[in-house]
Amino acid sequence: MEMRSPLVVIISLFLMVALAGCAAEKKKEEFNLFWPLPPDPPRIRYVKSFTDSKDVLPPRGFFRKAISFLFGEEEKPRLIRPYGIYIGGPGKIFVTDTDLQVVHLFDFTSQNYRQFFRIPGGRLRSPVGVVADNENNVYVTDSELGRVFQYNSEGAFIKVWETRFTRPTGIAIDLKRKVFYVIDTAEHHAFVFNLKGEKLFDFGKRGDAEGEFNFPTHVAVNPENGDVYISDSMNFRIEQFSSDGKFIKQIGSSGSRIGSFSKLKGLSVDSRGIVYAVDGLFDTVQMFNEKGEFLLNFGKAGNHEGEFWLPAGIAVFQDLIYVADSYNQRVEIFQLIDFSNPDGASQ
Repeated sequence: MEMRSPLVVIISLFLMVALAGCAAEKKKEEFNLFWPLPPDPPRIRYVKSFTDSKDVLPPRGFFRKAISFLFGEEEKPRLIRPYGIYIGGPGKIFVTDTDLQVVHLFDFTSQNYRQFFRIPGGRLRSPVGVVADNENNVYVTDSELGRVFQYNSEGAFIKVWETRFTRPTGIAIDLKRKVFYVIDTAEHHAFVFNLKGEKLFDFGKRGDAEGEFNFPTHVAVNPENGDVYISDSMNFRIEQFSSDGKFIKQIGSSGSRIGSFSKLKGLSVDSRGIVYAVDGLFDTVQMFNEKGEFLLNFGKAGNHEGEFWLPAGIAVFQDLIYVADSYNQRVEIFQLIDFSNPDGASQ
């Protein structure tokens, strides 16, 4: 049998790696998905989804590809059960992961990936909500530990808030007015804090009257006027409050049709006052105008592009909509492409 020299073997392996790399780097098929369906004008466009750190890190060089080919691919951190989402700037996406017990940071601008999870004496157990302030401090609610934890931009633990909660879930930050809103689901209550984590006031109690809650979960703030929107989940409605906790109105009600709610989850509000609400049972995102009137919905049950399986959190930033597609283990991104007249959207 002819024996090949080590140099020939190495060159042959590198050629195999190069060919494999070329095959793997074929251009992905583009999907042109729009909502609503024709003949209505398109308002929402599917952009893409991401699942793990490979989606954000820079492309590997030839040498690293060769090493991976020879010794096997290193397992990359990936989304297991994405839940809450916060956008900390262009391409900077924080995602809580209740199964992996971490907060993922996918920074597409700097092509960087990081995790937040360490606390004194251990790690996060059930991270649910996440926000960041203008100083790049990151705040995480842990529903099992009953606390809010603060980290710096590098993922290092800074402190834990003094306030103890029963089951803190949703958290929102009003950067203009420099306050936090934290939802305690088990206490049917909303709490308001300053940027030092000091409690300012609270509002709400259990019930189904105006301003009352039945297991509230998520919270969002209108970045323009400071109005606060809370997912009153077991009352199957969104409640809108002023920045000082005064009830304004109810959006939606219990029902089995689009425009109503069955399993109300994440909320977001954009600068136009459009409210985005995730329904985990309908597997869709519903949109409402400032008056609380239904505009349209996008997405349906499934695991293909633009489909959901028990979606949870949602965030809107600069006309991009990010949805935590929990049981499909991904975040899907959509674009708002035409809402100059939101009241004229398809009903």
